[in-house]
Amino acid sequence: MITQDKLTTLISACLILISGARVLGQEKTDSLILNVGKSQIVFLIRDEADLAKLQNYDLNQILDRLSLELTGDSTLISENGVISDTTVVVDSESDDSGNYYKNSDRYGDRDDRWDNDRRYDRDEDRDTRYVRRRKRNYRHHVFNIEIGTNNYLEDGKFPGESNQLYAVRPWGSWYVGLASVNQNYLGNNFYIEWGPSVSWYNFKFENDATRILDADVTSFIEVNEPDVDYKKSKLTAAYVNFSVVPMVSVGSRRGKRGYIGGWKFKDSNSSDFRIGVGGYIGYRISSYSKTVVEIDDDKKKNRDKDSFNMTDLRYGLRAQLGFGDTDLFFTYDLNELFNEDQGPELNAFSIGIIL
Repeated sequence: MITQDKLTTLISACLILISGARVLGQEKTDSLILNVGKSQIVFLIRDEADLAKLQNYDLNQILDRLSLELTGDSTLISENGVISDTTVVVDSESDDSGNYYKNSDRYGDRDDRWDNDRRYDRDEDRDTRYVRRRKRNYRHHVFNIEIGTNNYLEDGKFPGESNQLYAVRPWGSWYVGLASVNQNYLGNNFYIEWGPSVSWYNFKFENDATRILDADVTSFIEVNEPDVDYKKSKLTAAYVNFSVVPMVSVGSRRGKRGYIGGWKFKDSNSSDFRIGVGGYIGYRISSYSKTVVEIDDDKKKNRDKDSFNMTDLRYGLRAQLGFGDTDLFFTYDLNELFNEDQGPELNAFSIGIIL
């Protein structure tokens, strides 16, 4: 095996032989080719003055550059065109363009040395193309927490507009969701978010004295007992869900995202805009009503676990909107909250933020 020191000595010896041959008036040599195993190192000699310049170049640095080319996956491009990965053309007129002179002050700083190299920009373009190829076949998994508020519509209007007892307060009617989300990129700016989740509807009635009567048909009444201070009345339902949302991103993510071992890391200054609309389906796993009253400064809580004629399945549309690190969601149930003819005709919806 030929070591770097031996190779340097061999190259220097060949240069001396070429120089001596010219002095003796032998036939002019246009190039120097060194066969090293299955590879070749080629020196192009254009006139006698170049020989003296070539002796001032740092051969170790040239070999370092050659090593970088061999371990890369792109073709070195010189001022004269495209050449082989296993060939390095030394055609510099100054240290600023070639950086191969011995005793250069920038020899030990490869990053600074490459900043002035035209190939640096081409390497950056190559890396960008690599990230795009990875993104097209990229799958990423995240765990999201969704916090928002719930309400529902009756014939396209809020029940509060007609003073219904089941009208709810947006503040206190919290939506909470825990989602395991997969992101599959199908193109540079198109991907699909899908996965299971668990969510809770909380409908806090505007009238704290509202009570739910569970019978063949669910109805709502107002209680009025003396010496009772009504503090809270709400209906809660929990669901397991599965959603699919195609997403489109607008804006450049170049330089803002990194890919390490299949994981995506998003820069806090990422400026891409995301929007998507999809659907979901869910199954009710629990439901209950909860009331809180205060009697003689003594708070009493009551929880009644029942179905209240609520539908077992829910399905609807889901929209997501994001910019940078902030994402918002909106869900709307296409089916009604209660079974047909067994309760008010209400379509629930939620709006909130994804953490």
